[in-house]
Amino acid sequence: MQEEFYNLANKSQAAFAKKLTPTNIAFLGIKIPRIKEFVKNHQITYDELYNIKLNQYVEQDILFGLFLNKLGKIKNQLYYDTFLYFVKYLDNWMTCDTFVCDTKFKKNDYDQLLSIIQCLLQQEPIEIRCGLILLKKYFIKELEFDEIFKMIKGIKYGNYYVDMGCAWLLCTMGCYNFEYIYNHLPNILEMSNFVYNKTLQKMRESYLITPEQKQRLKNAFRTG
Repeated sequence: MQEEFYNLANKSQAAFAKKLTPTNIAFLGIKIPRIKEFVKNHQITYDELYNIKLNQYVEQDILFGLFLNKLGKIKNQLYYDTFLYFVKYLDNWMTCDTFVCDTKFKKNDYDQLLSIIQCLLQQEPIEIRCGLILLKKYFIKELEFDEIFKMIKGIKYGNYYVDMGCAWLLCTMGCYNFEYIYNHLPNILEMSNFVYNKTLQKMRESYLITPEQKQRLKNAFRTG
C-alpha cells in the first residue's frame, strides 16, 4: 500500500505545496483530494496505521490522520489514544486543518472531546490551533459563549497560526451571534491586537454579516 501511495507523488506539486506550508518536512506532491480518495479505497487496521512513519512526508502525515478518522467511526479508547499520539506529531497548518476538519465526532463523544480540547489549548502552538478548530467545528452551538471565552482567554498568543485559528473561531461565533462578539470586542483586544483586527476583518468578509454590521466593525478597527 505504501508503494502505491508513493506512486501518486508529483515533483512540481511538491514544490508548489512547500511554498504554501512552512515546515521542514518533505513533500511528496499529492493533492488532498487524491489522499482522501486513496483512504476511501483502502482499508487499514490500527497495527497497520502505526506502521506509517510520521514526519517523513507531509502527505504521509495527512494519510495517517485521515485513516485514523476512518477507523474512528468507532470511538473506543484506542482511537482516543491514537488521536493524542498523532497530534504530538502535527507540524504545520495543512496537516492540522485537514485532519481536524475531517474528524467526525457525535454528540455522545462531546464530553471526552471537550476534555481533549482543554488539554490541547495548554500545549504547543500547532496543538492549540487544533483545539481551536475543534471548538469551532463542534461547540459553537453546544457551549455558552462565555464558557468558550474562558477556555481561550489564557492560551499563548503571538504565534501566527494560533492567532489566525482564534480569529477564525471568533469570526464564526460572531456570525452566529453578532451582538455578543461586538459587545465583547474589548475582551478580544485584551487577548491580542492581531487577533482583534483579524476577527473584525474575517467578519467583514463574511456574507453572513449585514452591511450595517460591517460598517460598525469597520469603525472598531485598531491600529498599533
